[in-house]
Amino acid sequence: MIASHSLYFEHTFEANLAGQTFSHCEFEQCEFIDCDFSNSQFENCRFIEYEFKNCNLAALGLRYTSLEEVSFKQCKLTSVRFTDVDWPLLANRAPVSFVGCELSHSSFFELSLKALKMRSCFAKNVDFRHADLSSADFTDTDFRDSLFQQTNLSKANFIGASHFAIDITANNISKAKFERYAALDLLAGLDIELVD
Repeated sequence: MIASHSLYFEHTFEANLAGQTFSHCEFEQCEFIDCDFSNSQFENCRFIEYEFKNCNLAALGLRYTSLEEVSFKQCKLTSVRFTDVDWPLLANRAPVSFVGCELSHSSFFELSLKALKMRSCFAKNVDFRHADLSSADFTDTDFRDSLFQQTNLSKANFIGASHFAIDITANNISKAKFERYAALDLLAGLDIELVD
């Protein structure tokens, strides 16, 4: 159904293509719906104004592949190295968004994804170290065991987010939004005692 060295425009895909490799493909204004690409590889591909819905993308490889205005909705994206993506150099906002996705064990290490949208996601043990995620929208996302170190989270929205462990002395959280009760978690790394 997908052939390497091909161009696809305004096409909708619904297929099980787990464990396959695709190279030098370009997808523009297309959709993947209910597809299984687990353990598949996209190499030197380009996705432009693309949408993935209800797809299994666990352990997906994206080496030298570019994502431009790509959205993931209700997708499984566990163990994905977003560090392998060929991100656009000049972008006013993040070229990718996640809504209702599972992103556990994935990596955003050292990426610059300003204004990233990651809403209502489950992001367990995700590596955000040294990333620039300023102005990101993390509304209602669960960050259980995720790593934040030297991460720029200025102006990020953490309303409804949970289980985050962010050391305020090792990350930039200037003007970030947190709910009052969740803000107490930010004091955990200060070696202080809170009393009622």
